[in-house]
Parts: sequence; structure tokens; C-alpha cells
Amino acid sequence: LYRSSLLGQQIHSTRFSKAFGEFEKYYSNPKIPKPSLKNRLHYLDQMRNHPYEFFVLHKNDIGVERINAKLIEEYFDYRRTTKSAADSTLIREHTYINAFLHWCVKQDLLVEVPSPKKPKQQNNRRATFSIKEWKVLTRKMKGWVESADNQHIRRDRFYLRDFVLLSSNCGARPGEMRELKWGQVRNHKYPDGEQRMVAEFPSGKTGKRESVFNVGSDVFFKRLWDFRWEELGHAPSPDEFVFCSRDGSKVIDRKKSFASLLNYCGLRINVAGELRSLYSLRHFYAHQQLRNDPPTSVYDLARNMGTSVKVIESNYGDKDNVSRGQNIGRKSGSWDTNTKETDHRYAFMR
Repeated sequence: LYRSSLLGQQIHSTRFSKAFGEFEKYYSNPKIPKPSLKNRLHYLDQMRNHPYEFFVLHKNDIGVERINAKLIEEYFDYRRTTKSAADSTLIREHTYINAFLHWCVKQDLLVEVPSPKKPKQQNNRRATFSIKEWKVLTRKMKGWVESADNQHIRRDRFYLRDFVLLSSNCGARPGEMRELKWGQVRNHKYPDGEQRMVAEFPSGKTGKRESVFNVGSDVFFKRLWDFRWEELGHAPSPDEFVFCSRDGSKVIDRKKSFASLLNYCGLRINVAGELRSLYSLRHFYAHQQLRNDPPTSVYDLARNMGTSVKVIESNYGDKDNVSRGQNIGRKSGSWDTNTKETDHRYAFMR
């Protein structure tokens, strides 16, 4: 204690769990102007997962005054080895931890906020699927659903099947699809008669946007709608989550179910030894859009996916220009702006 006093360190120890409990009360106060309450609640939710597990369970509920740069770097290594966390994920988690540690300093629980060596964010080209692998996945989906041991698991798999198909047909993030409600889905009719499903994502990383699904996606929405109608005995509410549990609540985690599907299909790991995740569906969508004939505009694709052109080029872009050479540049025709477009809800959604 005497040595700690001479070094300006805390004499009285406050356990991580106790400090975090007090921080939760403070940080969830609606009167705090910034960050937004929604973001703060998200930070707390993330902190309750891996950081709390590490500092409380693996480090025996360590005193916050003992948290230093070396320990935080150890946390980064722990996340990489136990959960294969990407550096981009660790950078976000460090932001959450920092918010907590800054509060600890203000409460005199910690002398200063540690400055660990931060992970370097690199291009994150997700493991995706080849067309051949995708055909295997879609062909085996039905058998995977029907092989469920009980109705609860069967229902979960039934919903995951269309979660996978719809995600891969619009490129939305898993979290955005999880939050999607029936009232945010509509059908759009183009001047040439083509109809596309459109989803409004009110709170993505780049703010509010509308995303257009590939042709034929209405079949997947209708299958979910009909299933839920039969389950309820009436039409789902516009405020109900599209991918909901039986009681209508949001399903938080589909990672285990998706891993089960991939294992069933023999596609859990790609040829490079990388684990596929739900984000692989987003990568698959982007990759196939860029390989269309002609390819989708990078700008249009970025807007539809709620990201930047830079991210599309670095994370999803196909750098083989020669194979796509004949698609570069507009060959003929012009844009006709003297047209009419209409929106409506499909009959099955009325």
C-alpha cells in the first residue's frame, strides 16, 4: 500500500464488477447529452459480453486500479484466440472499454486511462462463397430444416433459411436484418413492369437508407408472412420484426444456427481455412453484384449496402480487370427519365 501511495496509485481497490455496476447506472441516464442514449445502451450491452467476461471471470474480478495497457493488450489477444475477433471488432470494443475507464478516472478509481497498442485495422475481405458452394448451400437448406429434432429448432431453422436468402439478396448487415419490421418492407414497381422488394433501414452505420432486393425476393418474404399468419391466426403487425421469435420478440443471435447450417453443408470453413460468418452473406451479395454482366455501379452498390465506395473497392472488389474488361464502359443506349414508378404493398402484406 505504501509503495502504491508513493507511485500515485489507488490504495483502495474497487472490483471491476462493482465499478461497472455503478457505471451502468450513470451511463444509462437519459439526461446525458452525448453519446446518444441508443449508442450508450449499445456500448453497455457490448461491455456486458466479452470485456466483462474477461475482467471478471478470467481475471478474478480484478480491481480497476490494476487495469493497464499490458492487460488491455492481453484482452485483445484473448479475443483473437477464443473468438477469432477481427481487429476492426477489437477497435470498437476498445472504444467501449475506454468510455468505462474515463468514468473510472473521474470517480478516482483509476489514476489514468491506459494507452495500449491498438490493433491496426486492415482490409477485411470476408470469407464468401463461390457459385458452386452457394448452390450446395441452397440445395441442402430444406433438408437441414427438416432434420430438426423438435418444433422449436425447426422453427428457428425455417426462419434462418429466409434470413440467409434475403440477406444475400440485398447485402444488408446481419444487425440491420435482425431489426427489420414488416412495416418497413414494401414493393416497388418500375416503368418496365419489373417489381422489387424494398426495405427501409432506419438506423444503419451510414444512417437511414432504403435497400432494393434482387428480383424474386418477394417469394422469401411471402413464405415468412404466410408462416407467421398461420402461427398467429391473423396478419402480422407492421411493428413486428420480420425475423421474430414465436412471441414476436426479436431474435438476438443467429450465429449458432448459421454455423449449424454451414456444418450440415460442409461449408463452415473456406479453402483458405477461414471461418464463414453471417457477414459472408453480405460479401457474397457484393461480390456477385460486381461480377454481373454488366457489373453494378460501385457507387450504386455502396448506397444500397449502406457503405462507402472505398470499402466496396477494398473489401469486396474483384481486382481482375481483364476478366471484366468487356463490361467496362457503357456500350449503347441512354437513360430515359420521362417515366413513372410506383410503390405498393404486395397483396400478401395487405
